[in-house]
Amino acid sequence: MTTEATTAVTTRANAGALSLPARGTDRPLLLYVNIPFCNSKCHFCDWVVDVPVSDLRLAPAAPRRVDYLAALCTQIRTHAPALRAAGYRGEVMYWGGGTATVLTAAEIEQVHACLAAEFDLTALAEATIEGSPESVDPAKLRLLRDLGFDRVSLGVQSFDETRLRRIGRAHSAGQAVRSVEDAHAAGFDNINIDLIVGFPDQSLAEVEQTVRRALDLPVNHFSVYSYRATEGTVMRRQIERSGTAIELEHQLQSYRLAGEMLAAAGHPEYAVSYFGAPRCLADEAYYRLSMDWIGFGTGANSLINQRYLLNGRGRMRDFTSRPGEFEVDLPAGVPSLTVQWLPRALGTAEGIDAATFQRRTGTSLRAACEEPELNAFLTRVNEFGRLVVDRDGIRLADENRSDVLSRTFAAMGWVS
Repeated sequence: MTTEATTAVTTRANAGALSLPARGTDRPLLLYVNIPFCNSKCHFCDWVVDVPVSDLRLAPAAPRRVDYLAALCTQIRTHAPALRAAGYRGEVMYWGGGTATVLTAAEIEQVHACLAAEFDLTALAEATIEGSPESVDPAKLRLLRDLGFDRVSLGVQSFDETRLRRIGRAHSAGQAVRSVEDAHAAGFDNINIDLIVGFPDQSLAEVEQTVRRALDLPVNHFSVYSYRATEGTVMRRQIERSGTAIELEHQLQSYRLAGEMLAAAGHPEYAVSYFGAPRCLADEAYYRLSMDWIGFGTGANSLINQRYLLNGRGRMRDFTSRPGEFEVDLPAGVPSLTVQWLPRALGTAEGIDAATFQRRTGTSLRAACEEPELNAFLTRVNEFGRLVVDRDGIRLADENRSDVLSRTFAAMGWVS
């Protein structure tokens, strides 16, 4: 179920700029920038499993970090002309990682200036940067706001000091609170925080305390994720050594409790894991295929003109030596990808629109659903919930979409 698995059936794409048909039409585009650096290798995080600590924690003056940012800018300059000629315009911008806010002020300005030279960033509908509490301060947050970022997403994960140490976070609970307050003081009125619930040893009382503390802060959007014991992570190895069981029912109870508390406070769920308003437009692109996206940097994927492109994570040297290339170039409608697009979409209230699916992937929704693995998935979904299939598309009728999909993923063997 992972996008990285697609690398096994592809070859490295040709070097040079993207080859796209020129169009005069107005095509909204998500600009994604990946910053693959962090202050810590968190014990739960599946993104950093394949990233060497020596790359993840590079200091600002380290030659490999300098080289990466130069290569990132080269990639942007290489592909931007073809994107513009194809009629794409920046609609949404998202800097993720890793931890995008580990960049220094000078590094942030370097990358932003490169993007602004190639794309019009003055009329973006949304501009988000991901950060961790220990990597932001008032001056950096004011700089980001001045550059046009209007949304910040902070990886808080928990307000419990013991939990933060256990999961390997670099920040304290106090820093988490201050980062939100500093962001608000810097002029951000669209603030998301990430929270993780359902750890094997986490009580419902701890979940309740975490959510209550979150609701005391000037936050309008919450991303609540159920813990995943991903192969290769420190926590997965700890769990295996201890013989602790991952109880799906406990995870669902934890998620339901968090969701009920957020909804009661005026932050209803609009997609699995996402609560509040306004909706995150970048996530809408990924989950509902609402627009194409271009991913710049190692570990970033793209959906451009019905093609899926990827530079895999953990291979910084490959990227810096060949920044104009993509490791993966696939038709967006191949079964290994459609089996990812549709389950994501079913996590949203609207599901997937058939016309949009075909426009983005080049494959009809009906044909995709007839592929064996996706067909088996949909059959399982109907065992735990109720699919609505009509001429407009496919969606889940159930309000408890997280329960339905979590049970389906477990039955399919897609989770540990």
